[in-house]
Amino acid sequence: MALSRRLPLRLCPGPSLLVLLLFVRSCLIGAVNLKSSNQNPVVREFESVELSCIITDSQTNDPRIEWKKIQNDQTTYVFFDNKIQVKPVIPVCRVPKAVPVGKSATLHCQENEGYPRPQYRWYRNDIPLPTDSKANPRFRNSSFILNSETGTLVFSAVHKEDTGQYYCIATNDAGSANCEEQEMEVYDLNIGGIIGGVLVVLAVLVLITLGICCAYRQGYFINNKQNGESYKNPGKPDGVNYIRTDDEGDFRHKSSFVI
Repeated sequence: MALSRRLPLRLCPGPSLLVLLLFVRSCLIGAVNLKSSNQNPVVREFESVELSCIITDSQTNDPRIEWKKIQNDQTTYVFFDNKIQVKPVIPVCRVPKAVPVGKSATLHCQENEGYPRPQYRWYRNDIPLPTDSKANPRFRNSSFILNSETGTLVFSAVHKEDTGQYYCIATNDAGSANCEEQEMEVYDLNIGGIIGGVLVVLAVLVLITLGICCAYRQGYFINNKQNGESYKNPGKPDGVNYIRTDDEGDFRHKSSFVI
């Protein structure tokens, strides 16, 4: 007895006819033979159409039948169990380019078009990474955790062995898609160079401080200007007094004593 599944469709608005092509594999797949009574239906817009999928022979009690929309040789969505499943698009991946040894690093992978929500998996140099590096002896020198729900790959402390080409794959029941490879480099910190740079800066500061002190002792920072209210008399003999008159700079002798 032949089984059949029909898919009712309503076409989207547009000015022209829409030709629906039903791609059905007529070969034997898992001991199931399929055929369709209308493989090349032609229908006007705003009209409904029914596509048939007939199982002529099956050795399975409950075979699974999926409807797929093929566009540009790619599956764009899948209709199964009265639900539309959408294949993920290329996810957006963010990988840090360079990370020093011992520092933390986070790799992000996100895809928003697929339905149901896809699961994520990261690869390094084409090798799939486990959800926890501690669970696999092959990655015992690494320390990362992969969240397959959010697509984040978190390194608590990177090692030189973590250098490589990384990419992510988003997968759901309708298909999968992956981003392009991105390189993450793990480099050693030059501790000797850092210490040397600090010492050079300290030496420059010491030299500047000594130079300022020497300049101050030499009198380069003393103000030698004189004003009309203050006058410093040159050295004069003992016992001689001078009185300043109203005219600045005019002095007369007052008294003198001779011993």
